[in-house]
Amino acid sequence: MTAEVVFWTAALAVAYTWLGYPAILALLARRSPPPLRSDTCRPRLSVVVAAFNEARWIEAKIAGTLGQRYPADRLEVVVVSDGSTDGTDALVLAHPDPRVRLIRQEPRAGKSAALNRGVAAATGEVLVFTDANALFAPDALARLAACFADDRVGLVSGIGLYAGAPGSADARAVAGGYTRYEALIKAGESALGFLASADGAIYALRRDLYRPLAAAEVNDLVHPIEAALRRRLSRFDPGAVTVEPPSADAGQEFRRHVRIIAQGIAVARAWLPRLLAAGCWRAVWALVSHRVLRWSTGPLLVAALAANAALLAEPLYRATLAAQAVFYGVALAGLVAERRGASLGALALPYYFCVIGAAGVAGLGRYLRGGPDATWAPAGGVPAGDRAA
Repeated sequence: MTAEVVFWTAALAVAYTWLGYPAILALLARRSPPPLRSDTCRPRLSVVVAAFNEARWIEAKIAGTLGQRYPADRLEVVVVSDGSTDGTDALVLAHPDPRVRLIRQEPRAGKSAALNRGVAAATGEVLVFTDANALFAPDALARLAACFADDRVGLVSGIGLYAGAPGSADARAVAGGYTRYEALIKAGESALGFLASADGAIYALRRDLYRPLAAAEVNDLVHPIEAALRRRLSRFDPGAVTVEPPSADAGQEFRRHVRIIAQGIAVARAWLPRLLAAGCWRAVWALVSHRVLRWSTGPLLVAALAANAALLAEPLYRATLAAQAVFYGVALAGLVAERRGASLGALALPYYFCVIGAAGVAGLGRYLRGGPDATWAPAGGVPAGDRAA
């Protein structure tokens, strides 16, 4: 009986997380009126970029930001270099536009400290947080700004899309599919008025909601929570996009998710009790369903497999074990194909799903061993930032 309870609890939790929760949100989104927005709403924007060794991307990032379809006198760019050593600072300083400012953080103190410095120097009514390698679509900032026509709105998130080198075609396909899946979830959460996380590549926050971040806090996870506690709504605009390279392979995706999950567990442990105390029930539901259970996928799958192995006396459980064996066998074939440099094709989805599940186990281990890191590596082919993807 105990093994059956463990098996079905774990299996249903995984099914609810990846299928049930998105389906419920889709129904809510259909029944909700469209959010208030106005194309004449043009608050002063401060685009804050925390950068570490981003010489490869920073010029294109600045040019794409200043080239937005947005009033020039209502836009500024603040780049905080977290001890960069590759010439990032010189490229920013050489930019002739006075709307671009550089702040040097020395010694390295991490992304949260860099954002705190950038916000302290910013002058805008609305803060836009983004990554150096995430290039804005021409009207991305205007779309974010339009949503602030509703005074109740405290945060607006766009979405980061993936394209181009150095990621493989398989990595791009998986990242693109995952992005579309996340967009559906965020659209439903927007109807709730709470996003379980903003997209770290592109989101905006009213300045009066910002408070200094602790060293290891994930800004794109903490800021929607801050907005909820201040009784402000969070919205999602799928038309506000950036484009960036995907992870080059599953190994980079695994390391990125381990870091994200370790950081996310720390945030959830600190902030869920505050949301409960404040009666923010929708926020609690979304955060547990979209994040906490998502991060628990790996441990839940391990529990389901172990419990299933103890139930082989019954035909039903022999069938479920066989199904799991086939799925994990396909994922293993994906690993072998990637190691050999072959195209993954249909193997990509089960392989990457298992990679993310394994990252959940490793991320929990990292958290238990001492918590998340405050600093981050240069972007390269990996999406920059501490996004809670």
